[in-house]
Amino acid sequence: MTRVLYIDDEKTLLTLTQIYLKEEANLDVEIADSADEGLTRLRSEQFDAIISDYDMPDMDGIELLKCVRSENPSIPFIIFTGKGREEVVIEALNNGADFYLQKGGDPKPLFTELAHAVRHLVRRSKAEDSAIQNEKNWTLTRSAIASYIADIESSTKALRDLHTDHPDTQDQIRKILDRTNRILGELEPKPHITEK
Repeated sequence: MTRVLYIDDEKTLLTLTQIYLKEEANLDVEIADSADEGLTRLRSEQFDAIISDYDMPDMDGIELLKCVRSENPSIPFIIFTGKGREEVVIEALNNGADFYLQKGGDPKPLFTELAHAVRHLVRRSKAEDSAIQNEKNWTLTRSAIASYIADIESSTKALRDLHTDHPDTQDQIRKILDRTNRILGELEPKPHITEK
């Protein structure tokens, strides 16, 4: 289940949002009523996304965003606020917010949009993390295989020096060396071909 931390100093809205996102959107929502409490929880618990108000007394949402980004550059971060000023939106997005949603109006479509944004951003974040991990794994695998092939080539060359007089031995050694060269060629990164 997707685990979300919602940070807002308006306790009534905290509770209402938590209940809706849990019951209607099936999200596991934990709450914090200040930026400091939110940061403390982020440092000790694992979350998939953060929803934060902008206008809070101890630290505004942009300052909180900057703190979070310095420690966790990839966690999805949504600014959810009553402030609709364009400069706040621009500042939030420029500092790494993934989404901005203005409070107000009919709560059901508002919370539905918020839940949709959380799910979308968490899916995207997990896909990006998975792609990075797959690339790391493939790099390690390629390196290990190249090392094993180097050992095979070394052993094959040593065998050739030991059994130079038998024609079948030389033929088999040539086949081994040819196959290892083909494998090495396959392990080389291929350039990406873009379709026109």
